[in-house]
Amino acid sequence: MDLKQVEIILEKYWEGNSSMEEERLIKDFFAFGDVPEHLEQYRELFIAEELWVNPLLGRDFDKEIIEKINGTKNQSRWNLLKIAAIGLILIITSISVYQFDNQKVLAEDTTESPEAALAETKRAFLMIAEAMTISEKQVLMFSKLDETNEKIKTKDKN
Repeated sequence: MDLKQVEIILEKYWEGNSSMEEERLIKDFFAFGDVPEHLEQYRELFIAEELWVNPLLGRDFDKEIIEKINGTKNQSRWNLLKIAAIGLILIITSISVYQFDNQKVLAEDTTESPEAALAETKRAFLMIAEAMTISEKQVLMFSKLDETNEKIKTKDKN
């Protein structure tokens, strides 16, 4: 809708002679169009009902949605990085399990004395604790990766 048509409909609106369809056109113009500076003062009047109906949606809602739609190209890159990170986790875990299996020492029969059984049990728990420590370090590395990704995202928004 061009500016002259908007001004004609506005005149009819101020005189009380506008139709419902014309009022809807004006509301759409003020809500979604580029409003000239001399008409900016009327914007709140015509979009107040829309803001009341949808208070969580702001003036820039449409622009934000369009930016997010256009930003999906960058999203696909992040998805590829996530897939690569998951693959790396699987490879590291597989290598760790393989090495751990190769380093197994078969326990001898220690049922001869309770002290020997206790020592073997402690040794087994120590091996489990070491494996858990290694896993925790790997998880911490990925949490740092997530923190870095978030910092990059917030930096990109600025």
